[in-house]
Amino acid sequence: MDLRQFVTSHFSNITELQQAASVWSGCGEIIRCQMDGAARVIKAIEVPSQISHSRIKQSDFALARKRQSYLVEFNWYRHYAKQLPHEAAAIHCIEAIQEGSKQALLFSDFSALGYQQASATHRDIEAIINWLAHFHAFHLASSADGLWPRGSYWHLATRPDELKRMSDLSLKAQAHAIDTALNESPYQTLIHGDAKLANFAIAPQNQHVLGYDFQYVGRGVGVIDVMYFLGSCLNDTALKSVADDYLNRYFDTLTQALKRYQPNVNPAHVVSSWRALWCYAWSDFYRFLAGWSPDHAKINGYMQQQFVTYLKIKD
Repeated sequence: MDLRQFVTSHFSNITELQQAASVWSGCGEIIRCQMDGAARVIKAIEVPSQISHSRIKQSDFALARKRQSYLVEFNWYRHYAKQLPHEAAAIHCIEAIQEGSKQALLFSDFSALGYQQASATHRDIEAIINWLAHFHAFHLASSADGLWPRGSYWHLATRPDELKRMSDLSLKAQAHAIDTALNESPYQTLIHGDAKLANFAIAPQNQHVLGYDFQYVGRGVGVIDVMYFLGSCLNDTALKSVADDYLNRYFDTLTQALKRYQPNVNPAHVVSSWRALWCYAWSDFYRFLAGWSPDHAKINGYMQQQFVTYLKIKD
């Protein structure tokens, strides 16, 4: 049974199926369709036995990580997404089904509801920064049952292949110390884990944000998401100019959100702890990129300066 047959066997009342996009490296497809007169989107997944990637050969370890990521996303929509506050909402998952190696997530079509893909405008960036602050405050101290024990797709335990390939010996030598500091922070929350601009939709009329693609959601410190998000929508020049302003806005919103969701936690302690880890979060992602694709455009002066800052703090 192929993926289309799998989908239609479980959602017999869907019509007008059209492929909207392929899922990463042949792992499935995004299907637009109609169901009972309403627009729907289906994310249908089956990870192949071998993945052909343009940059690196996929090891068995990497394949297992990818398969686990889709199971985590399935668990997220089944058990977590519906509990989210309005300020940190996810796209609405109507049904999640799984059978053997195949799974399908049936969503409302956010574009039909007036949402559109987020853009790198100041207004959209601020809205997503607010979303992240509420998401992290709401999930502070979450057990992450069924999710990644550590969120994000690049943290050290998931990237032994890339660490081995690293040629930057000074960065490589700090990999474990950076990872340990992030992991041992006393304030752990749930992080989106892949909080790039492309994984958010916004309603232009009121700037309400929806998050999606939760394959790498799990425990971590909030600045990991903020770092990755800003790096996804700002170049080196912009980061040097406005990253601190956005980070301050994040912490201001986080402080208010913690008072609402976690009244027994001192927000100042969380902010102080996470602010000190800003350069660690950048250095950790730098470590991943240096092993995965050392000529990647995201390795820029701002990122490198954050590693210099980390070295000064460490010494």
